[in-house]
Amino acid sequence: MNNTIKTLVFACLIFIVNLSGAAQTINKNALTNMWKLDTYMINGKNYTPSKKEKNDFICFNDDMTFVLKSEGKEEKGTYMINTNGAYIEMIDNNNEKLKAYIILTTKEKLVLVFNIKELREVEVHYKISK
Repeated sequence: MNNTIKTLVFACLIFIVNLSGAAQTINKNALTNMWKLDTYMINGKNYTPSKKEKNDFICFNDDMTFVLKSEGKEEKGTYMINTNGAYIEMIDNNNEKLKAYIILTTKEKLVLVFNIKELREVEVHYKISK
């Protein structure tokens, strides 16, 4: 009886681990959308974007291209998704690379941490643009 309970508990744990891993699988379809800048989070506290950032967004397209608007400046290029490292690498038309680690993707929300010295401690929260 004791071994049966241990086996059942072990099977449940394996199921839960697999389920949680599947929920975080990152694919192109989860990202393909227009994402509007919503908030910044630093040390668990939310901050509203400045007036200059009011219309900032990232748009990931099906053809692996992107358009990014930051503080009124628009950039275009291509992107690739690294599912093992859970990051997006964007290469703009000037061949400059930008890496963004994917913290969360849902149907309504995208949370990134950019690999830029000033922003490494900042979660950038985007919401779906409607």
